[in-house]
Amino acid sequence: LYDALQYELQTRKHAEEEVRNLNATLEYRVRERTVQLETANNELDSFSYSISHDLRTPLRTLDGFSQALLEDYEDTLDEQGKRYLSRIRIASQHMAQLIDELLELSRLSRSQLNRTWIDIAQIGCEIFAELQEEQPERDVIFIVPPSLEAYADPFLMRIVLTNLIGNAWKFSSKHAHAIIELGT
Repeated sequence: LYDALQYELQTRKHAEEEVRNLNATLEYRVRERTVQLETANNELDSFSYSISHDLRTPLRTLDGFSQALLEDYEDTLDEQGKRYLSRIRIASQHMAQLIDELLELSRLSRSQLNRTWIDIAQIGCEIFAELQEEQPERDVIFIVPPSLEAYADPFLMRIVLTNLIGNAWKFSSKHAHAIIELGT
């Protein structure tokens, strides 16, 4: 019996030592992977800022030259040409805004959510108005309740709604008359 207990004690001590070694190895691997992830995130941030800068330059050029054409050749451009240039300006400004939002989203992914009570209906109406401004010729009715309260991060909710309403806007473009509804 004494030998059996001694063997059992020795086996448990050996197993405990193995568990300690495995935990130490696991903790080392977790620290190592954490450092690798932080390095990768920092490189991704640098890449994002570099790309955003590289993309903004041609957008500013497009917007600037479009504005110059509108101003300098206003008398020689017909209405269709003016509309085309206006649409180029709106699209380039929208692309610059999307770049800014992507950078902000990248920063947000590493920060805490900023939840507060917001009115989703109001945000939806703002997004719809922006879409109408970009394409005033579209016949689209936007149905939204007077108020649609939610406890959410306002910035992230704007991104979600911009994508949802933007997709509805885009995929209803084949119809002469469209209805987009925001509700619960």
